[in-house]
Amino acid sequence: MSKNRASLDIPERPTERKQWILFQLKLKGSNFRALGRELGCSHQAVAWAAAGNASLEIEQAIAAKIGVAHIDLFPEHFDDAGERVPLARPRQRKGKPESENGNVYSREVA
Repeated sequence: MSKNRASLDIPERPTERKQWILFQLKLKGSNFRALGRELGCSHQAVAWAAAGNASLEIEQAIAAKIGVAHIDLFPEHFDDAGERVPLARPRQRKGKPESENGNVYSREVA
């Protein structure tokens, strides 16, 4: 993290930072909807990323638009060495339960 973050007073809490980002965009004559149009995504995706949800391309565009370093704007997405923390998502699908004949999962009668 650079010294620039402290001088800009970027909020630490994601919800406050989202509003700060929107204010900075408005000072530059933009908003979430306009930035979404430029990027080819929805304004909801831009707002979601501004709230701290990881989206590398959108985060970089937000930081570039308001003139702040990406690492200063979203420090929770970087480790101490300044490397991007990989996004860890839980596994969406669970394996099928094992059954004896592939059809019935329990021998109990309903």
